[in-house]
Amino acid sequence: MTNQPQTKRALLLAFAALAGAICYLSFPPADMGMLAWIGLVPLFYALACCSSPGEGALVGLVYGTVFFALLMQYILMFGLLPWILLAIFQGLFFAIFGWAVTSLRRVSSILLWAAAMASGWVLVEYLRSHLGPLSFTFGSLTYSQHAMLPILQVASVLGASAVTFLIVLFNALLAGMLVHMRMLTAPPTDRQHPRMLASVIAGYAIIGIVYMGGTVALSLRDYSPPTGQPLHVALVQGNVDLHSPITAEDAERCRQVYSELTPHISGRFDLVVWPETALPVVLNQDSVYQEAVTQLVRDRQIRLLTGALEETADGELYNSAYLFDAGGELVGKYRKRHLVMFGEYVPWRDQLKFLERYPVRRFDFVPGDQQKLMSVRGIPLGALICFEAIFSEPTRQLCRRGAQFLAFLTSDVWAAGTSEVLQHSYTAPVRAVEARKYVLRAATMGQSAIISPYGDVVKEIPVSTANFVEGEVYPRAGLSIYHQIGDLPLLGICAVLWLTAVVAGRLRTNQ
Repeated sequence: MTNQPQTKRALLLAFAALAGAICYLSFPPADMGMLAWIGLVPLFYALACCSSPGEGALVGLVYGTVFFALLMQYILMFGLLPWILLAIFQGLFFAIFGWAVTSLRRVSSILLWAAAMASGWVLVEYLRSHLGPLSFTFGSLTYSQHAMLPILQVASVLGASAVTFLIVLFNALLAGMLVHMRMLTAPPTDRQHPRMLASVIAGYAIIGIVYMGGTVALSLRDYSPPTGQPLHVALVQGNVDLHSPITAEDAERCRQVYSELTPHISGRFDLVVWPETALPVVLNQDSVYQEAVTQLVRDRQIRLLTGALEETADGELYNSAYLFDAGGELVGKYRKRHLVMFGEYVPWRDQLKFLERYPVRRFDFVPGDQQKLMSVRGIPLGALICFEAIFSEPTRQLCRRGAQFLAFLTSDVWAAGTSEVLQHSYTAPVRAVEARKYVLRAATMGQSAIISPYGDVVKEIPVSTANFVEGEVYPRAGLSIYHQIGDLPLLGICAVLWLTAVVAGRLRTNQ
């Protein structure tokens, strides 16, 4: 008898670890997105069986740590310690979730309990993605649904978190049924079965309605082709391996590869997009590479958007995107605003001397201070660089400034051969749906793609392939509902559902 609590706790922790492993399989490399709809059931069942907030926090921590340790195995290239620390840090958010949901144990309605679980998850995920330099969205359940277009369409109304809400709701309803069946050791009364069944049916009806709404939206898209004049665009993916630090030979190899891959048909393209590290030089101070770019765009009569470095007169270094017109003139520039901690800058560099043993940059970039738009044939273009495109708000800001299509320039060369490349790639369809805009994603080694406003990949270049792809994009003015209202409506709904469940549980306890 004395071992019963320890045995129970070990079983609950095993359930949490199982949930983390199943949810991991819903992301690349396995990419079995349907598993996300059942992967959380063991976790939620375990949390419903926890006897204290502390036990709930431990269960949540195990889930989060196992999930992120598996999801981000590629961090091992930087050493065991960074991998462990990152997994535990991300796991702490789910420890908060596990601690909080123990207050819902007395909620009698399965639907209210499930809705509160989904709300708590969304609120914790929002916190995880809004912590300034510590913000992170990899592992969001929404990204596992990049190919499930009907369910993804709700992101255009309430944002990516709405997809997560539905996934968690589905899981919680399943777990709630299991918990209630376990509790019904005696034959249920006539009212218990109908109430439980009605709650579950109502919850799944909500998910079904959203799915059908997304299906209708996709059907209407098929019957109402885009209007206006399209832009003929091309994306170039060089698949050039770069050393760390980048050498002069790397830079010259990039120039040659991207010049050779860029289509030679003069005047055919309104815009050609090269990725983030296509020209890994300080372009504004390198006359040789400036002349090479100028000559290229003049010869082929193209507008070129490319990533390159920029250094100001006072020595500030930026990760920038340059836009050249067909005459070789620089007509637009954007400086990356959201930098990657330890990737593009090191806080307290002088104090953290031990970081020198890891492959971190020996210099820091400076964040840009303006969300500037560019213009292609008079049409506003919003550009983002790499890490910034995994967040909803930068894209929303660009579209609210008037961007009618978007370009994401990125480089995942550091993660070549790992699942990070596709995990990063599959965030772009979500941004496209949120914005209801075409997205041009140009990546150094993949996946480069033209993505429609409904999240489907129109054209793509496979990972680890050197090639170019061309297609048409239709500029779209106006804002999606989500870009008009932002995250506050969904967060408000989640807060109300959570508080309602907490109050309902306390009232039942006091009866």
